[in-house]
Amino acid sequence: MQQSAQRLAAVVEAQHALPARKWHPKGYKISIISSLLMAVAIGLFFVAMAGWSPSESWQELTNFSVTWILLTYIWIQMGSLILVGAGTKNQMWLDALTSIIPLFVIVYVILQHHSGYVVLSPFQAKTAWVTAYTMLLDVVVDLGVTVLLSRQVVDVGGAGVG
Repeated sequence: MQQSAQRLAAVVEAQHALPARKWHPKGYKISIISSLLMAVAIGLFFVAMAGWSPSESWQELTNFSVTWILLTYIWIQMGSLILVGAGTKNQMWLDALTSIIPLFVIVYVILQHHSGYVVLSPFQAKTAWVTAYTMLLDVVVDLGVTVLLSRQVVDVGGAGVG
């Protein structure tokens, strides 16, 4: 009787094979790549373009654009982890460490500005603080996910060997 049930299960499973899984990037990979791209963008905007300021007629649109760029970055970071999926705890530790890179870059820029080595326009100085706050939020979220994954206990088997 049991052999018949096993054969029937094997036949049913063979007829209902799972579709081939299509490749898509993992959430932590998207997060890592966007963090590194943001670090480069911060360096280019605040160091290579130091002192740049939009004209008065473009000030409002530029402020709005910076806000949307930073919000989009956070959406990509959190959305990739939520929708596509985080990774293993080691992958998430790597993600958390790479999320610190843009934060370090913007903190470096702010410190250099206050030391007088990098001259930022008032627009860039305000944008730097908002960017730092956004990068800090990203680091906190990534570290939070990482710590939760590190504390996760998987109960395999439930009742144990009996």
